[in-house]
Amino acid sequence: MRPMDKKRIATVAGTLVLAGAVVAAGVYGPSVWKVFRQQSSISDQVVVQNPPVDGAKAPDNNTATGVGAGIGTGTGTGTGTGTSQPDSTAPPGKATPTVIAPSTINTPAPGDTGSKSKYREPDTSLIDLAPSVAAYFGDNALSNDAKTLAFGTAWNIHQYVDGYLYGPAAGPQMNEQDIKKYIIFHKTLWDKQIKNEQNASKATVFTNYFDLLLNTGIDAFDSKDKARIEQFHQGIHDLDAHILRNDTNSKIYGATPFATKRT
Repeated sequence: MRPMDKKRIATVAGTLVLAGAVVAAGVYGPSVWKVFRQQSSISDQVVVQNPPVDGAKAPDNNTATGVGAGIGTGTGTGTGTGTSQPDSTAPPGKATPTVIAPSTINTPAPGDTGSKSKYREPDTSLIDLAPSVAAYFGDNALSNDAKTLAFGTAWNIHQYVDGYLYGPAAGPQMNEQDIKKYIIFHKTLWDKQIKNEQNASKATVFTNYFDLLLNTGIDAFDSKDKARIEQFHQGIHDLDAHILRNDTNSKIYGATPFATKRT
C-alpha cells in the first residue's frame, strides 16, 4: 500500500473517531468544523471556509479540553443571546439563482458596515423547548446529548443562512457550496448520534422532520435557488428561535409542523 493511501485511511479513521467524540461531548463549533475542513481538502481538494469567530469567544484549537479530543471547548456554551436575528424585517428572497461570492452577498448600507456579525457559539442556557417537541427529549426518548446537538445544529446553521440572505451585518459569511458542506457536517454528527440513541424510535416524528429539513437545506444551497433557500431559512429559523428556544422577539413564520402557542 502506498504511503499516501495509508495517510488517507488514517485520516478518515481519525475523523470518524473524532466525530464520535464530539457528539458525546456536545461540541459542534468552528474547531470541529476545522477538522472536517482539513479532511475535505485531502479527499476531494475542496476548500471550505473556517467559520469566522468572535475573537473574545474563539476556542483555542491547540488546547485539549474536555472530551472533545483537543478541539473546541467541550461545552458549546457562549454568551450570545440569539435575539438579534434580522428576520422580522427582511423580506423573503426571490432573486434569480446565481453564484454569489461571500464578500458580495447583499452588502449592507454604508451606515451598517460597523455592525458586522460574527459567529457566536451556541448558548445552551437558552434552550427552552416548545411543548410540541419537549416530549421527544428526556429519559423516555432522546438523550440530553441529542437535544444539545439538535439545538447547536439549528443555531449554527441559522447564523450562516441569515448572513447569506441578509448580508454581513446579519450573520457570518459563507457561499452556497460552503453552507451546503456546513449543513452536511452537522447532519453527519446528528445521524451518528441518532444511531446511538436507544430510544430513538420514540422520537421518529421529530427526527424524521429534522432529517428532512437538513436535506432540504443541502439541496437548496446546492441548487443556489434563492426561493428554496428562503423556504429552508424559514424552517431553520422557526426550529431554532421558537421550537428549541423561546425567542419572543423573533418573527414567527409558522414553517414547522411543531408550531406551538406559548403561554
